[in-house]
Amino acid sequence: MKTLRPRLSDALIALAVFAVAVMGSLTAADLFEGPARPFDALAVVLIAAATLPLAWRHAAPRVVLWVCTAAWLFFVGIGYVDSAVIFGVVIAVYSAALYLPRRSAWLHVGLVAALLICWTILGSIVAQEVAILTFAQVAIVLAIPFVIGIADSRRAARLTELELDQQRREQAQRIAAADAVRAERARIARELHDVVAHEITVMTLHAEGARRRAEDPAVAEALATIAESGRKGLTEMQRVIGVLRASEQEAEEEAAALTGHAPRTDRPAVEWEPMPSLAALPRLAQQVEDAGLPVELEVLGSTHVPASIELTAYRIVQEALTNSMKYAGPGARAHVRVTRTPDVVVVLAEDDGRGAISEAAQSSGGHGLDGMRERVAAIGGTIDIGPRKGGGFRVQAHLPVSDDQIRAGSRRSSATGATA
Repeated sequence: MKTLRPRLSDALIALAVFAVAVMGSLTAADLFEGPARPFDALAVVLIAAATLPLAWRHAAPRVVLWVCTAAWLFFVGIGYVDSAVIFGVVIAVYSAALYLPRRSAWLHVGLVAALLICWTILGSIVAQEVAILTFAQVAIVLAIPFVIGIADSRRAARLTELELDQQRREQAQRIAAADAVRAERARIARELHDVVAHEITVMTLHAEGARRRAEDPAVAEALATIAESGRKGLTEMQRVIGVLRASEQEAEEEAAALTGHAPRTDRPAVEWEPMPSLAALPRLAQQVEDAGLPVELEVLGSTHVPASIELTAYRIVQEALTNSMKYAGPGARAHVRVTRTPDVVVVLAEDDGRGAISEAAQSSGGHGLDGMRERVAAIGGTIDIGPRKGGGFRVQAHLPVSDDQIRAGSRRSSATGATA
């Protein structure tokens, strides 16, 4: 609901115009030598009606325009000397041009102009003379404030548009910062799970296996402590990963609160060792075998593939073997086959164990399966995770090699994130 309370600045303007009009009319009445109605209380009332409504020129510009015009016409029509009273009409015309919509301003000011012209013609007929300067004065009195009001209205609209554009840009920056925070958290969570959690798992299994073979009770106790610390470390790691995988709303709120400007991009990247590739799979398989899970590894084809595809394939194999070590059970065996072709890299990792990796992983709070899906989706590939026919568990991924496929997958991933 629009309030009709006058603004303080408009009220002060109305009072000032009223005072100037009263003083001007008194002076004009004393100096005017022709026939005129003497200045009296009615003149003060009419001057008030022609000027004081300006206090509402922002809230109700149409009403103010017509009230001021009608009061002024009545003031000069009954014989009072016109002086500064016309200022009320001038300011009312300016306010209508400034605050009314463009079409409405043209309509109402045009009707007021037509009324004043008709009034001037009527006065010329009554006085039996045609004053050309009078028509020019009416046109100037109406045209100047109207043109200035239209110009100020356009300027105000332009400023509003610039402010909205600035707000949209700031909002886009906040959204971009939030997206960057979420992407970085997801990347850190994946790396923590794929690298650190894997190494802790291997260490824990080695320590547990060595404890069972140790003959010295002190050594066995030390190895048991190492294995227990490793299990606690894995639990804490899962908790940290869960914190990093915060909800999208929480991440966006934190990013908006913590990033008042674009994030720095000039920080040097520090890499302590090269990122793993397919060439590191034999060493990974040997680590898993040393931990107690036999692994059969096949790497077929010699086609060169992008480094990002090699890293993704390595992480999939690493996560699959880590899950097999955790959940396949005693006596299980793992089989890994990586096939490289000019168009696609096919990764197959399976075991013949209990076949309940997904359920066990979910019940333990693991994030590895989700991480695998995110990695594959980021490069436009597909992945199938589930029980293996004949028993065990199976992970198979198809990773596109060509640049066009990778770019298309990235666009699909970005579009999915924007929709979500």
